[in-house]
Amino acid sequence: MSKYYFETQEFGVSDHGIHLLRSRFNYKTIDFSQVAKISIERGKELNNWIAVLVLGVALISFAVYYAAGVFTTITGGTQRVIYIEGIVVPIIPFLMGVYCLYSSTRNGVVMRVYTMEDKHERFPLKELKQELMPFQQFLKERAGTKVRSFQEGACSTR
Repeated sequence: MSKYYFETQEFGVSDHGIHLLRSRFNYKTIDFSQVAKISIERGKELNNWIAVLVLGVALISFAVYYAAGVFTTITGGTQRVIYIEGIVVPIIPFLMGVYCLYSSTRNGVVMRVYTMEDKHERFPLKELKQELMPFQQFLKERAGTKVRSFQEGACSTR
């Protein structure tokens, strides 16, 4: 096992290349010789952010529709008994939908690795917030001119 100079939940970087990790175990290694380009930029932290956004909108729509039905039942006066479950049901989907909207629109610093086989991987660098400059320097030393990062002064993550 190689020593990782920089490590997050998704990847670790060693002298040999970028190691893709699952539960801290290497399942794939991208050698620096196989890398076509490494780009460090601001972008979406979630890989499937569109699917999460659609799920959030659907959950919020369901919650609003269900709450409107409960409200018309209460104000209509046709039903005498209203169970507490009928009032609580729209709350959980609404809260989950709000969280999905929040997480799908969250931006941060991400690293995109493009390989010679026209494949690319995207990794959030939120865990490396304090070590972003040394991380960029390390990549520039190992991969050379293949590394492209956004402006050096704009590297602060808010």
